[in-house]
Amino acid sequence: MTDYLKTTGSTGKMMIRDLGTVVEFWFKAGYESDWSNDLDFNWTANGSTTAQSISYPTGAEWKKVGQVTINTSQTVTFRLLDATGTSGMGGPTTFNQYLERGTIPGPPTTPSISSITANSVYATFSDGSNGGDTIDDRQIGYSLTTQVADGTIISSDRSTTITGLLSGRRYYFWARTHNSKGWSNWSGRSTAVTLKVPDAPSRPLLSSVTATSVDLSFTANGNGGSTITAYQIGYGTSSSTPSSIVSARSPQYVTGLQPGTVYYFWVRARNSVGWSAWSPSASTRTVAGAYVKVGKVWKLAVPYVNVGGTWRPAEAWVRNVGVWKRTT
Repeated sequence: MTDYLKTTGSTGKMMIRDLGTVVEFWFKAGYESDWSNDLDFNWTANGSTTAQSISYPTGAEWKKVGQVTINTSQTVTFRLLDATGTSGMGGPTTFNQYLERGTIPGPPTTPSISSITANSVYATFSDGSNGGDTIDDRQIGYSLTTQVADGTIISSDRSTTITGLLSGRRYYFWARTHNSKGWSNWSGRSTAVTLKVPDAPSRPLLSSVTATSVDLSFTANGNGGSTITAYQIGYGTSSSTPSSIVSARSPQYVTGLQPGTVYYFWVRARNSVGWSAWSPSASTRTVAGAYVKVGKVWKLAVPYVNVGGTWRPAEAWVRNVGVWKRTT
């Protein structure tokens, strides 16, 4: 309990008594002979003013005028409105007193993480209790570990885009608020994984090799957190890098190859972040045709057959259980 006193007139007294939550307003005349049938007061607290009239008897005892509940830090005002003309009561008199109710704020809500990209996220949270004082600052902490002290702390307005993150990494997020008493405890922890390019698909499986074509199939692996939207096949005669790239699906029929030639094949996938690395390569030699001399150079020829008046590359087929299939 804390009592705050102010003199009114020459010897009268006004008192604001702070009981911790309840605040009481008291008056005491200066002389035992002072009295009044209608002594008018009011007090202002929590943004509103309350009026009270009392009859003050002789005897100069403390008399309670009224009370109010105050949960937030603020200045309260206690007023004696009468100009009584007596030195023992005084008036009019205004008594202002600041009452402290503040503590550090309560922790805010756990941040909600959305709009995740490869290098950014969008974090939102709501304030907790203000501790009886105005919240004047807010922060978000984020880290690659479960300890906020290991990470980065930035200012926030409760809706913040956090940029500069590493791709394909798990981050942890916290929030806190500040008032004149200090920082709240950190909120609960949330987590999110930033997007990355897809994992490379499996090594291609090659089959049905002919002099000029090959069937290719593959299996996708991790999508990096974002839907895979396209695949490509790369191929060529170098074992280190493709020289030709075509759009792909699985399975894919690759044509236009040269007979009797070793080809290497790779596959990659794309999502909203970009292209994956190339898969491990697979290789095969196309079927060799007959050699023909072109000028002074012997070259492998692709055998053709005439089908209904149209010349087409010849392929070896076998009949298996009544069904004709391309041989591998």
